[in-house]
Amino acid sequence: MKKVNYSLIFLLFFFLFLSGCSKKEENKQSAGNKDNTASNLTSKGKEIFYTPSAENNMKCADCHSDGTNTNNILTNYFSDIRGADKRVSVYAGKFKGPEVKDNASGATICWQKYLLKKTLMTDEEIYSLNAYYASVSSGSEPTEIKINNIAIPEPDKNKLKEEQSKIVSLKGDDKRGEELFNKSCSACHGENSQIKKVPNLFKDFDGDAKSVTYMVRFGKKSMPFFGSDKFSTQDIADITAFIIKKNKK
Repeated sequence: MKKVNYSLIFLLFFFLFLSGCSKKEENKQSAGNKDNTASNLTSKGKEIFYTPSAENNMKCADCHSDGTNTNNILTNYFSDIRGADKRVSVYAGKFKGPEVKDNASGATICWQKYLLKKTLMTDEEIYSLNAYYASVSSGSEPTEIKINNIAIPEPDKNKLKEEQSKIVSLKGDDKRGEELFNKSCSACHGENSQIKKVPNLFKDFDGDAKSVTYMVRFGKKSMPFFGSDKFSTQDIADITAFIIKKNKK
């Protein structure tokens, strides 16, 4: 009968034990690395959200709220980023399903159209913004935000003509128009605006109600569009009256 080599068995179990501990430690480190990666993406996403564009000094946070920057007046007019990564469609249905995350909830458009970036967003920048959206979400935000506009997905020129005709026929209140201008337009067109490459409406503008309506409803270059749920036809008539009156001084 062969003798059992207990020393050898002990050493075998000892090495198996050490191997198991080492594996657990590796798993912990791996999990930690994943946490760090997620944290890094979130930090990067926040940095992108708050960094002004070198082209016009505009940033995502000028128009969109993350819940902490509502003092920026334009956040009253554009969609909140909280829950943006969970939306089923964005940009009036231009991006749907998986396309929403693939385009950072439409940020790929804003990146070039409004921030005037000369390069496309990288995958890392897209992932980072999605991570930041998720980090500021509570989970109870709407999965879809409807916007009432005639600019997207395709400009409705017939609707624009209808609105232009109606606004021209309205009597504008320049005092109310000044209040509206200060609450919205002044963020970019005001004397103290930090946004670059926008026209001074009291020096460079020689238009009328039709041209103001066009700019408000369709936007142009880095100027965004505003739907009728944000500016009514009377609002536009009043703002136009204020601009024209001030330009006559």
